[in-house]
Amino acid sequence: MTSSPGTTTAKRRVVHVGTGTTGSVALRAIIDDPALDLIGVKVSSPTKMGTDAGRLCGRPDVGIAATDDVAAVLDAKPDCIAYCATAVRREDEVIADIVGYLEAGINVVTISAIPMVYPKAAPAKWRDPIEKAAQNGNATFYATGCEPGFVSLNLPTALLTGAGVIDSYRMDEYALDLDLSYPIWEVLHESMGFGKPHGHVPIRIAVGKVNNDWEPVVRYIADTLSVEVDRVALDWETILAPDDLDTALGVIPKDTICAHRWQLAAIHDERPVVSVQYFATVTSTPWPDTWPRPTQPGKGGMVFRIEGSPNMTLDLHLDPSPNDATNPGVAATAMAAINAIPAVIDARPGLLPAPLAGPSIVTRQARRR
Repeated sequence: MTSSPGTTTAKRRVVHVGTGTTGSVALRAIIDDPALDLIGVKVSSPTKMGTDAGRLCGRPDVGIAATDDVAAVLDAKPDCIAYCATAVRREDEVIADIVGYLEAGINVVTISAIPMVYPKAAPAKWRDPIEKAAQNGNATFYATGCEPGFVSLNLPTALLTGAGVIDSYRMDEYALDLDLSYPIWEVLHESMGFGKPHGHVPIRIAVGKVNNDWEPVVRYIADTLSVEVDRVALDWETILAPDDLDTALGVIPKDTICAHRWQLAAIHDERPVVSVQYFATVTSTPWPDTWPRPTQPGKGGMVFRIEGSPNMTLDLHLDPSPNDATNPGVAATAMAAINAIPAVIDARPGLLPAPLAGPSIVTRQARRR
């Protein structure tokens, strides 16, 4: 969104939903952005009811009290909902929430509907009700994030701009030292399987989350390359601790899971042509010789590998700001949504079919100290 000299552009009126780890970062960005006007905050926790929005995200009070009243949100008639509530174990609620806002004619930007980052390849459970609601409400819907999101969609698109013949594409994500960078034992133990016995299937694989969340990514890249996909295949493995391993979250016992790897690949002519591969470890995990290593030893991030003419390798790291302890992946996830708000408000009604090229303009400036 830009304005001509001497003109004033009206602020975009936003209601924010969800003030957890990522949601609070997104809320702070809305408050800090002079192009946006926070007019409401919707929460679900009784302990947050009535709390000022600024206090919920580490900012001074802004005069907006959190509410759990959906009717109040609808009555405020915002230009956009920034929906950042968790979808963990509440996917149906997330879909219902989003549908309700769209049917009321309110645009929605969200980080909570990961399969919808590429609607064409999203599961029908997500796409159909959201698409119908957007049509009924004459509203626009856009799902984004970090990875899956702009990292796994926009960056490879930029790389492929300079590509010729392409034999294969793969993005490796290295989620290293998770006991330090993401110290939530419930996620590491239950979702990823750390500390579970040999033979345990990590929940994210068992319930199909890997396929739901990342298949749209591999299909988007395959469609960009005009590659016919015969099938999408998942392979995975876990690594067992050779001894009791000390971590920041406690001991992972010997012979229990201390790491896992999975790869989701679009198969054409019985070979993987587009793949996403993910490695999850803790600080003391021994690195298997069979696993490709990150380009910088011991440093997580994403490595894009294109084999063809020319070959391409891009090494991406998200590092925390020296003045902000926020997990950089969390920050980038939040900002992908908030930066998209003006463009989504200005877009035609319906589902945005592909990732936005980038924000209309990033208007936040560093505060002078």
